Amino acid sequence: MALLVGTEEGVFVLGDPDPVLPDRAVAHVGRWEDQWWACSRDGVIFRDGRPVAALPDGAVPTCVQPTGETVWVGADRARLYRLVDGDLIRDEAFDRAPGRGRWYTPWGGPPDVRSLTVDAGGTLYVNVHVGGVLRHDGSDVVPLLDIDADAHQVVGHRRIEATVFAATAVGLAQSIGGAEFGFRTEGLHDVYCRAVAVGDDRVFVSASTGPSSVHGRLYRAPLREGPLEPMISGLPEWFAGNVDTHHLTVHEGSVYVGFGATVWASADDGATWVTAADGLPRVTCLA
Repeated sequence: MALLVGTEEGVFVLGDPDPVLPDRAVAHVGRWEDQWWACSRDGVIFRDGRPVAALPDGAVPTCVQPTGETVWVGADRARLYRLVDGDLIRDEAFDRAPGRGRWYTPWGGPPDVRSLTVDAGGTLYVNVHVGGVLRHDGSDVVPLLDIDADAHQVVGHRRIEATVFAATAVGLAQSIGGAEFGFRTEGLHDVYCRAVAVGDDRVFVSASTGPSSVHGRLYRAPLREGPLEPMISGLPEWFAGNVDTHHLTVHEGSVYVGFGATVWASADDGATWVTAADGLPRVTCLA
């Protein structure tokens, strides 16, 4: 399965100079088995590079999560949509989510859905910035993570049910097997985290000193417990900013990170890295 790189000028397959979805500022790319879905910042949703739907109400998409049954799309102003018979329908259960009236942003604007994920059982988790992490059980939406933890990305484990990790402003949050969220910070140079990815038995996270940091770094750790170890062999000693939401991904032991115009890859669970692509338009996501 090839790595897809979303950029400000389209979607590229790693190693191919010609985009498979050209001339689009891409917000996010999501995959389900052999299909890939993308949302562009002008509100159009694509499947395998072909437009299939557009968000209504002037909504701006932020992330897309395909599943075996449907496709979920997160949007600005904390809106969530589901693809039904070719149309994107606003999810009313999410509009009634407990605590919704307390969601906020540090700059005073409306909150957004920042990331979506599913766990091994197909349960959907929604990350609102700033509004925590919520589990969507079809008809009910249940808050799981404190709003003020300031979550930036949530990702589910694909083989362990009810197991999710979140990059937050106060460290790496994890809930394994449905347990209450706990936080891991040991080994980090600072606790502000933006991106997270999970493999079979390791978790990967980016950390920095804050939203305007020029000291970003990647870390890895065993899945359940233990200190976080910096990954610097073949990577910049410091990233000049945050490795952001959706810029870090894992597939079958290979780990990828995108920053600026460059993608790095590791074939040994993050122990060593090589430059996989350079000179790209600014990377917005990896899948």
